[in-house]
Amino acid sequence: MTPLVSIIVPNYNHAAFLQERLDSIFKQTCQDFEVIILDDASTDDSLEILNVYKEHPKVSHFVVNTTNSGSPFLQWQKGLALATGNYVWIAESDDTCDLDFLASNIENINDADGIVAHTESFNAQGIINEVQHPAFKKGTSISLDTDSILYCPILNVSAFVFKRNIIQPLHKPHFTSYKLIGDRIFYYEFFQGKKLLQNRQTKSYFRQEGLGVSNLGAKDIQYLKKYFQEHRSFIDYVSKNETLPKHFKKMYVDRYFKRVRDRLSRSEKFSFTYLQIYLSYVFTR
Repeated sequence: MTPLVSIIVPNYNHAAFLQERLDSIFKQTCQDFEVIILDDASTDDSLEILNVYKEHPKVSHFVVNTTNSGSPFLQWQKGLALATGNYVWIAESDDTCDLDFLASNIENINDADGIVAHTESFNAQGIINEVQHPAFKKGTSISLDTDSILYCPILNVSAFVFKRNIIQPLHKPHFTSYKLIGDRIFYYEFFQGKKLLQNRQTKSYFRQEGLGVSNLGAKDIQYLKKYFQEHRSFIDYVSKNETLPKHFKKMYVDRYFKRVRDRLSRSEKFSFTYLQIYLSYVFTR
């Protein structure tokens, strides 16, 4: 029988958090689901934990890469291609959630295309703060529009449950060509113009141990160069797909160039790499 929900669990080196995540999935009050486990050639003890679930009746696919793909978004694509449920939940392997997460979101999604649970960031010491998803800055029921391109509308995909038919067909998704900001492109590619709801009746917990990917202040100049290149590529892609307001591309490029520039030291701003970033910025505007 077709499951109600397909749960995609992409993992890479999260052995320290995997058991907590898997418990939060398999102990859900809603049990009408399949689990798609994907490991991207982890080098820690992840497989020791995951192998326990290899023959679990809820696990429909157990895929272990022999070499690392280099992009979490290629793993998302793989999971989406295997999913058969009416709804999809990409449950990142270091996050967790309330045990009524699925039941509450399915009950409340109604005519929306996706639903986002109330989200709190946390670490080993406990809850840090509430995560404010930019998509809902104007209300709890929205349709993603052009303005949503300026930011990543949902800051943690683990909080998001969506209808699987929204992401069909998957013949050549663009978001998989990005390594750093693929989630932003994913939302643009499949959810632009779609209705999203915020659900404050259940919680998803976004782990922020140490200095994560989103902490640009902890990144070196090569990472920041790649980060800006991906944003430049994204706005070029959007510009080819639709007519943007005249000032919009300039505003977008300015925003992400300044975000990079302001995180560089004085000496880094005299480097050849920074010159490359600056010239890329000038010619993109």
